[in-house]
Amino acid sequence: MHRIGTLILALAVAGCGLRGPRLAVAPGTTAEGLFAGLEARRAAVRSLRARVQMRSGLAQVWAREAVVVERPSAVRVDVLSPFGLALALGTDGETLWVFPPQERLRYEGSATPENLARFLGAAVSSADLVNVLLGMPPQRIPSAPLRSEALADGMVRVVVPFPNGEQRLEFAGRPAYVRRAEETRAGALVMRIDFDDYRDGFPWRMDVRGASGAAASLRYVTIEPNVAVDPAVFRPPPAARVLPLETIEVRR
Repeated sequence: MHRIGTLILALAVAGCGLRGPRLAVAPGTTAEGLFAGLEARRAAVRSLRARVQMRSGLAQVWAREAVVVERPSAVRVDVLSPFGLALALGTDGETLWVFPPQERLRYEGSATPENLARFLGAAVSSADLVNVLLGMPPQRIPSAPLRSEALADGMVRVVVPFPNGEQRLEFAGRPAYVRRAEETRAGALVMRIDFDDYRDGFPWRMDVRGASGAAASLRYVTIEPNVAVDPAVFRPPPAARVLPLETIEVRR
């Protein structure tokens, strides 16, 4: 059984409160209007190339990453060390691969929520992961009318029902942006994401927690939205051997 540390991609940071000033949303703002604004942001940002600092795992050590994402479900993350590439992970939405170059082999499997959970700490789809790395909560299609709840300091919570669960989005500011997103399934919390340090509509700080307790903090250093991405970026690199993902023992 091969061993590998939990990826610093792990979705999420424990209980960090919202940072920075919180302005009330504009009077008369509706749940439908807030939700439509979020969907407009999704449509406006299709890809991203970024440099990120991320902290996760038991050691809570900051690491440098190069991230490329493209809708609907393509992701590549290169974990960098002072000596070069330490680990790469990628998916085109169908195949999930992990490549530790020092081992001269590659691990592969289906990009299922169960496989992603082994490395990310939360059972999410690759499309969900793309949305998070693009600075947004996972996309959910409402299965019932949206509900609006007034919060302290003029913030507004929009509840998005979907089959077997609901998403709770807390908006603040003018323009209004999502400051916290929580998702529950069958009444149990699945994940929570705090968004902060918005600049030109993008949150440069995110703290995320998964149901398993896995946690991570993301701090964007540079971002290039809507870049053209060669599909080859998301393909697995060549390796002398290819082993199934199930042979990896993940250290928490």
